[in-house]
Amino acid sequence: MALHNLKIIVYDGGKAGDGIFGGSGDNKGESGTGSDNKKSLLYKVLNYNSTIRNKVKQSTSPTTFFAVQQGVSLAVQTGREAINYFVSDIGRANGDSNYQAIVNRKIEKVTDALSVGQGALSGAAAGAMAGPVGAVIGAVIGAAASGISLGFKYAEREREYQHTMFKENTSQAYQMARANYSAYTGRAR
Repeated sequence: MALHNLKIIVYDGGKAGDGIFGGSGDNKGESGTGSDNKKSLLYKVLNYNSTIRNKVKQSTSPTTFFAVQQGVSLAVQTGREAINYFVSDIGRANGDSNYQAIVNRKIEKVTDALSVGQGALSGAAAGAMAGPVGAVIGAVIGAAASGISLGFKYAEREREYQHTMFKENTSQAYQMARANYSAYTGRAR
């Protein structure tokens, strides 16, 4: 039995300093993610979220950073809720419930399109650990998973609509039969 040397390479998408194990980022190693790469403009643009977070962490205390982070989260949530509140009142303010339905449908279309994009981005982020090919495969799988979810959502909506139409048509036929409505006995309106 021969002993073989094993080489284990761990890819973390170029964010070695942000992981569980920390890391100073000053060792070049085999992955090439040294401090020179972290200073480059391309690295800062591609990792803007962690770059901004690291700059804020360095310049503020942990308590202040937490307070700012929670404040931003609260502001975003308040903005979303305010937009939702004012948009949901369009139909009542104009006296047109169909107009409200049209506005809600347009908002839903935008949200559905964004959910496919968000699925692709999260899949690409997850697949980026395996390099550019992994990012592409992850993006395709993420977009497909989001698309499948939307497909089932609309299929369920269509099935519910068909069932509602069946109930309404059955009720209408029953009411007409009960009223003995026919061409001979019905009223001409």
